[in-house]
Formats: sequence, structure tokens, C-alpha cells
Amino acid sequence: LAGMAKARKVQIVRGNGRFVDSQHLEVDTAEGRKLIKFAQAIVATGSQPVKLPFAPEDSRIVDSTGALELRSIPKHLLVIGGGIIGLEMATVYSALGARISVVEMLDGLMPGADRDLVKIFEKQNAQRFDRIMLKTRVTAIEALPEGIRVRFDGEQAPSEPQLYDMVLVAVGRTPNGKHIGTEQAG
Repeated sequence: LAGMAKARKVQIVRGNGRFVDSQHLEVDTAEGRKLIKFAQAIVATGSQPVKLPFAPEDSRIVDSTGALELRSIPKHLLVIGGGIIGLEMATVYSALGARISVVEMLDGLMPGADRDLVKIFEKQNAQRFDRIMLKTRVTAIEALPEGIRVRFDGEQAPSEPQLYDMVLVAVGRTPNGKHIGTEQAG
């Protein structure tokens, strides 16, 4: 991309930027703060995984990116969020030998997907999962030396807290654009 930008005489500025108004961006760079004037801007800030506010910082609690950094195979993995990303990671870890439990707040897996296709997925993958808890939410997560203790509430919630070796939080993503002052751009 840098080569393509240079060939088109596009200036590349690296840093953290915020819109000042509809034609100016203020960027904190390694060399200091710069004010950049533009005619048009493309906003491509990406996104980040949603964090559960009550989840402690612990290396055994991961998001979808952390789940790709396979440090070890857990004996028992809890996937919080029955969407496509969480279930994709669940099937990978299951294929590697982990026991899998999934918790989803809504009444079905893969919300938004065609229900007939979801039924096929469920039938083909039922043996992969120890437990699928629908209409159930996580209410507390505690990091202990022996594992991650999780409490649930809902229709299919276990009555007692459960212990897992690893917890994957896959409850969605949030845009990074909230941090760049897009409301100033007009």
C-alpha cells in the first residue's frame, strides 16, 4: 500500500489522529503534533473486540485474536457468545482436543444467520460441545489459580459456578472510530 500511495503522490502520516473540523485532522506523530488539511478523508480505523466490564485481566481470558495465539490447548474452554467467530474458534479447539461449552444470551446460535443453515451446523457439530446454554448470560468471572470460575444466569444456566481452563469472549466488536472525533468532521 505504501508503494501504491507513493506512486499516486499520497502523503502517509503515521500517528493517532482526531478530526478538528471537516477539512483538518490533528495527528500526534513520533515527530510531534501535525495539523493536516484535506479535501476528502477515508476513515478506516478498524474495530476491537468488546470487553466484558466484569472480566478480570488474565491470560486465560482471551478474545478472538488471543484465541489465535495458540499457547496451549485447554482441557475445557468456555466460549461466551454463540456467534460465527466464537463457534469457529470452538470448532478449531474441539478438533485439537478441548472440551467446549458455549453460552449465548439469545435463543439461538449464530444470530442473524439463516435458521435452516444453523440447524445443519448444530446437527453436524453437536458432538463437539459438552454444553450449549441458550438464553443464558454470564454474570461473573473470577480468575483463580486452578482456573476461571464463571457464574451464569438464565434458562439453561448451571446452578453452581463452573470452572474452565480458558474463556473466549466473543460477544462482538466495537468500532475504533469513536476515538477520532468524527463528530467534528460534519
